[in-house]
Amino acid sequence: MIHHYLKIAYRNLLKYRTQSIISIIGLAIGLACFALSTFWVQYEMTYDDFHKDAERIYLVRMDDCHFGGHYSDFVPYALGNHLKTTYTEIEDFCASGQNTLFIKNGKQITEYPMLMPDTTFIRMMDIKVLEGDNQFFLSTSPEKSGIAITEKAAQDLFGTTRVIGETITDNNRRHEYRISAIVSDWGEHSNFKYAFMGRTNNDTSWDNANYRMLIKIKPGTNVDVLLEKMNQHFPDELKKNSYGVTGYTRFYLEPITSLRYADEFIRGDEQIVRFRYIVYFSITGVLIILCALINYLTIYIDCFRSRKREMALRKVNGASERSLLALLSTDFLFTILLASLLGMFFVELLKPWFLQYSMIVDTDISIYGNCILYVAGMSVLAFIVALCSVYLFRRHSLQNTLHSTQMSIMGHICRKGSIVIQLVVCLTFILCTVIMQMQLYHLRNVDMGMDYRNRASLGIWMNVDMNVWAEKIKALPMVTEVVRPVYWPLISMGSYSSVEVDAWDGLNGITENPIGIDEILAGEEFFKFYNMQLVAGEWISDKSDIREVNIMETTARTMGWTPEEAISKHIFYCNKEVEPMTVIGVIKDCAYRSPSKDLPHTVFVNTNKSQWMWSRCFVLFKYKPGTWEECRRSIEEMQQAELPNRKLFLDSEEERYNKYLQSEDALSSLLGFSAIVCILISIFGIYSLVSLTCEQRRKEIAIRKVNGATISNILSIFFKEYAMLLIVSSLIAFPAGYTIMKHWIETYNRQVSIGALPFILIFAGIAMVITISISWRVWQAARQNPAEVIKE
Repeated sequence: MIHHYLKIAYRNLLKYRTQSIISIIGLAIGLACFALSTFWVQYEMTYDDFHKDAERIYLVRMDDCHFGGHYSDFVPYALGNHLKTTYTEIEDFCASGQNTLFIKNGKQITEYPMLMPDTTFIRMMDIKVLEGDNQFFLSTSPEKSGIAITEKAAQDLFGTTRVIGETITDNNRRHEYRISAIVSDWGEHSNFKYAFMGRTNNDTSWDNANYRMLIKIKPGTNVDVLLEKMNQHFPDELKKNSYGVTGYTRFYLEPITSLRYADEFIRGDEQIVRFRYIVYFSITGVLIILCALINYLTIYIDCFRSRKREMALRKVNGASERSLLALLSTDFLFTILLASLLGMFFVELLKPWFLQYSMIVDTDISIYGNCILYVAGMSVLAFIVALCSVYLFRRHSLQNTLHSTQMSIMGHICRKGSIVIQLVVCLTFILCTVIMQMQLYHLRNVDMGMDYRNRASLGIWMNVDMNVWAEKIKALPMVTEVVRPVYWPLISMGSYSSVEVDAWDGLNGITENPIGIDEILAGEEFFKFYNMQLVAGEWISDKSDIREVNIMETTARTMGWTPEEAISKHIFYCNKEVEPMTVIGVIKDCAYRSPSKDLPHTVFVNTNKSQWMWSRCFVLFKYKPGTWEECRRSIEEMQQAELPNRKLFLDSEEERYNKYLQSEDALSSLLGFSAIVCILISIFGIYSLVSLTCEQRRKEIAIRKVNGATISNILSIFFKEYAMLLIVSSLIAFPAGYTIMKHWIETYNRQVSIGALPFILIFAGIAMVITISISWRVWQAARQNPAEVIKE
C-alpha cells in the first residue's frame, strides 16, 4: 500500500511539475535559512555557558559616561570583599585584570591577551594547571614572577607544548617573562579570552578600578532584589576617591552567559555583526520560511481542488478516511523529503561561507539538529493539513464535492491571500534594504565636519623618535603631506583623555549629571589636516594658554550657549577646585566616533602646552588616492628592516571609519540576500499559481475568446487582478517598512531623509517583474484553440 501511495505522489509531482519544483525549492531554502540562522543565534547565546554554575555567575558593572560609554566593566578590587561581607546572597567573588603582550611571532608583532587573575578566579572559574608551577600567579615581585601559557599559544609561538622554562619578551614594555606553567584554555567560545596568565598587581585600594569582578550568588537568590539593595547602599568610596569625584552612582549585574549581547561589553572592532543584527537575520529567515510555506500550502489547496473528483471516486470505491489521510500525508511527506535533501545540499554549499562570515569556531552546536527540527515541524504541519483536508472533505456529500463552488471560492481567496502575504514580505525586504543602503551611503558621504579620506597615522611604541619617522614617511612618493608627530589620529585613536565637567558659566551651582568630555590634542596644522571648520571665535594657536580650548557645537549647545555666546565662557570640573577652561573658539561638529553613537562632547587643547604627551603621539600624513596598500607595504617593510621588535600602529582613517559600519554592511548583505530570495520565491510562487489558474480556467478563457475577447483583453483581466493585489500589498508593506527603518535610522547621529522616490521605483520594479512573470503563461493559455479546449 505504501508503494502505491508513493507512486501516486510521484505522479502528482510530475503532473504539477512547475508547482512541485517551486514548492520544493522554496521549502529547501527555508530549511537552509532556518538551520543557519538559529545556529548562529544559539552560538551567540551560549558564550561562557560551559562554566560550572554559570547561571549563578554575574559580572559587576557600573555606570560610566567616560569616552562616550554608559557602562564600566572595571571596578576596584576592594569592592569584592565589601560585597561579600555586606550581602549574604553572594556566595563568592573573584577578580582579574587584563593586559596585552606584544610578542614577535615570525616577522610580525602579534597581540596576545593576558589574564591577571586572583587565586579565587583560578578556583571559581575552574582553570586547570596542566603542567608546571601552580603558584605562578602568587609572586609579588615582577622579577621573580612566572607566567602561564595556554597549549594553543605554546603551539603557535614555539611549535610545541614543552615550553616550561622558556622565555618570552613583551616588545611593548621591553619586559621578559619566564614560562612556569601551562594552563587549560576556554577556546574561542568565551568572552574572557586569554593566551597567557600573569600575576595581578595586588592593588586592593578603592582608587584602582582596573578589575573585572565576577560574583557567584547563592541558589534561589532574586537577582533584581539583590541589585536594588546594592544600589540603595552604593559605597561612598566608589562615588569619590583620592582622585576626586568618580561619577559612579549605580551597579548593574550582567549574567556571564549574556555578556555577548550586553550593551557596550564587546568592543566594536571585535564583533563583526552585532547580536541584534543576528536576531534580525533570524527573523528574515522566519519570514522566508513563511513565504515558502504559504506558497506551498496555497499550491496544495489549489491542487486539492483539482483532485476533489479523484477523492470522491476513491470514496465511492470504498476508500476509508484513514486511507485518504495516508494518501495525502504521503504526498506531503514525499515533497518534504525531497525538499529536505535539497535543503541539506544548500546547507553544505553555504556552510563554509557562513562559518567564515560569522567567524564561528570551537562549537559543539549542530546545524543538522536544527535541520531535523525543521523537517519534523514541516512533517507535523503536513499531517495537520492533510487531516484538516480529510475532515473538510468528509463534511461534504459526494454530490456537493463534485459540483460545489464553495471550495472554488475558498481556493480563490487563499490564492489571493497567499500572493498578498508574499508580496508584503517581498516589498518590505526590498524597502528596508534600499533605505539601509541609502543610510550607509549617506553616512559615508555626508558632511562630517572633517575630511578623513586619504589620511593615515603611524605610531611605533615605545621610546621611538617619531620625528625621524616623520621624515621617512615624507620621503615616500605616495605621501603628499606629513604633520609633525605631536597629535593623535582623530578616528583611529580619538581622545587621549576624558574629564567630567560639572559646572559652566550660566549654570547655577554644580550639576548632578556631569558631562563626559573628550580631550584632544590640537593645533592649527591639526585642524587644517582634517579640514575642520571654525564656527565662531579663533583656533587654538601658539599664543593660546593651556587652559584656553576649542569646543564643538554640540558641547556649546548642551551648555545652553550659541556658538557666538560660548566665546570667553568658562567650563569647570572637580567641583570648581581646578582652574577652569576658557572657550576661545567653537568648531563645527565632527563625527569622529561611531555614527551609531551620539555626537561626542569634545574640547581641543593646545598640544604645544602638553609636550609630556608627545612621546606617545603619531605621525599623521596624507597619501595619494588609490595608493594606500602600496603605502602600507612600504612602511611595514621599513619597520621590519629597522625596528622589527617594536609594535607598529598603522591605520587608514577611512578603513577605521568603515569598521564602524561593518555590522551595518553585514546586515545590509544579509537583507540583500534575503530580499533576492523573497523576490524569487514570490515571483516563482506567482508564476506557479498563474499557471495553475490558467489550467483551471482554460474553459473560461476559451469561452471568452468565442465571445469575441482578444488576447489583450484576456491579459488585461489578469493584469488588473494582480495590479490590485500589488496595490493592496504596497499599502501594507510600505508603511510597515518605513516605520521600521525610520526607527532604525534614528539610532544614528547623521540621518538620511526618505523621500517618495524609493517607494515609486520599488513599486514600478516589482510591477514590471510581475508583469513579465505572468505574461508568458497567460499568453500561452489565451492562444490555445477554444474549440479544442471546450471539447475536452
